[in-house]
Amino acid sequence: ASCSKGRKMILRGTASGIQPPPPTKSPCPDGYIAWYLNCYKLVEELATWNDAQDACKKQGGNLASIDMSYDQAFVAGVVLQGKADAWIGLRRMVDGSYSWSDGWPVFFTQWGPGEPTNHRQEGCVSMHASKWFHGTWNDTKCDHAKPYICKISSGTTRSPCKALTRHSCTLLLLL
Repeated sequence: ASCSKGRKMILRGTASGIQPPPPTKSPCPDGYIAWYLNCYKLVEELATWNDAQDACKKQGGNLASIDMSYDQAFVAGVVLQGKADAWIGLRRMVDGSYSWSDGWPVFFTQWGPGEPTNHRQEGCVSMHASKWFHGTWNDTKCDHAKPYICKISSGTTRSPCKALTRHSCTLLLLL
């Protein structure tokens, strides 16, 4: 039959030998959400910062480090989803500087208004979930119990500073 004469035609039959593609396997463990070369998970069980870091390490990761604004937007929007303030992997050192729990240098911060305050020895950092300060960071006492965000690298180890002291790391980006 010719299709050029305006006739309608219904073809019935089976497509032999054509199979749908297999589902793609996530590079992340169950319960984690993939983003770029990393996997993130909001753990809603309450824990102190140290206990949360230990729990993330047992799963092969660390409390989440946030390297740039894209990661910040993803973690705040997709992972945290406004559920509850949650620990991230940033912590104040004795000298007053901040360091990520995975050793990655601090290139980016998203402090809330007036933060960090270090009020009453607030040395650990959480991400706000409230609609007014959503995604901004707050320094908090490390012994407070909060949900937490774990991060596992699904790619190669990215930290150039593991063998160096935290204060002598230089990152060279080749474009």
